[in-house]
Amino acid sequence: MSDSQNSEHEKGMSTGTQPCCGPIDALRQPLSPTQTSLLSERPTVAVLHKDFQSLLTLIYTSTTKLTLVLRPSAPSPAAALAPIRDLGTSITSLATCASLFDLHGLTLSSDARNAAHDICDGVRSLASTFIDDAGEEYLVRTGTVHDLIERARRELPADNLAAVKKRWKADRGMLEDSLEDINSMVEDADKEDEEDANEEDFDDEWDELGFGSSKKMSDIELERTKKVQPLVRFATLLHKRVVPDVLAGLSGPQLDSEPLTAALDALPSRSHAVVLALEELVAALYAPQKPAALASAVAAFSDATRRLHASVVTDALLPREADLAVQMGGLSVQDASSGKEGGETKVKKDPRKWFDACRAQIDKSAKAVEELLSPDLANAT
Repeated sequence: MSDSQNSEHEKGMSTGTQPCCGPIDALRQPLSPTQTSLLSERPTVAVLHKDFQSLLTLIYTSTTKLTLVLRPSAPSPAAALAPIRDLGTSITSLATCASLFDLHGLTLSSDARNAAHDICDGVRSLASTFIDDAGEEYLVRTGTVHDLIERARRELPADNLAAVKKRWKADRGMLEDSLEDINSMVEDADKEDEEDANEEDFDDEWDELGFGSSKKMSDIELERTKKVQPLVRFATLLHKRVVPDVLAGLSGPQLDSEPLTAALDALPSRSHAVVLALEELVAALYAPQKPAALASAVAAFSDATRRLHASVVTDALLPREADLAVQMGGLSVQDASSGKEGGETKVKKDPRKWFDACRAQIDKSAKAVEELLSPDLANAT
């Protein structure tokens, strides 16, 4: 390229990177009342989804065009101006669209904002490679943008409820993995006594080389770990039942009500707090155990589980028995008018009672661990 072409090229690409900065900053800010007041009408989540998908297609097309006209082998800076303008417009619109998902829940909005942020950052990186690196990695960075767009198309949840379920299921997998770690500790410790005699000589040889085996649990450490097992089992079970017993029953217009949206948005952070607390508890169970650290981890895990229970057992997510009775009464009238014998209906069990009973078992199990640890804690003081 001539010097004038180089200047035009760099000016065009600098223009291409600038529109990405504003949207990235905007994506970090919550939707303000002023922005909301400017809307002629509140867009539905379905409309926002459609717009988001359309904008992803436009960005995909613009980045492809940009790559073709600026490829290092035959760059055409003049031809790049149109796709750069289109790309800037689409990026700004994508950030705005992602922010508008705030109207339908912060969990869904967070997913949309994160996807939009990654795409904006990818486009900025692509533009930078044409300025700073003479386009050497343009194919790789174009592919990165395309991959981010395809992932956003596939993974953006349909609504806030779907977004909460998505995170809940991811956390459930981590909880089950941690429970399996504890179960393995107990199983391995039980097997070690049988294998100790055969492995002593082998372990001594590894110790001489500086590769000693991991510390084995003492009898009291194994007893503590077995006491922790039911605590973690009940907590994992409580978490597992939230999707089928609570979230699965939510649908229709009620999903857009403010109380339900707020209740749903409170769940992911509570769920993840339980995951993190359980990871700390598992770490505290590895030998050699420190009673004070284990007691602290048990208390933190029990507290995180209680907070989770409190966020699940709310009027928005689980109506009280009086509300259920009214609902059942309405169903009985309808069933009677539809010709069912005697207006009989299947009485729905109150899931609140199950969750309350499960929490009681968690508290009981936590207390049992605390009582087992109390002599060691007393001796340490």
